[in-house]
Amino acid sequence: MAAIVSVHQINKTYEGGFEALKSVSLDIEEGEILALLGPNGAGKTTLISTICGMVSPTSGRVTVGGFDIIEEYRASRRLIGL
Repeated sequence: MAAIVSVHQINKTYEGGFEALKSVSLDIEEGEILALLGPNGAGKTTLISTICGMVSPTSGRVTVGGFDIIEEYRASRRLIGL
């Protein structure tokens, strides 16, 4: 199966130097169920917000249904339902 969500080497550093995401990579296949678990401050919300296009990554690439979340944000958000 093809990945419906592909996250490749995502980094997010906020002003002040806090690194919320450090080289996160994952592929979620169509029909797959995924749970993000971790302690407070682990980056779960930042990762979801980045995939949805609400937070811009410092570096790396995210695609949803083959659409880049930065360059083709309207198409990717439409697939997510945003």
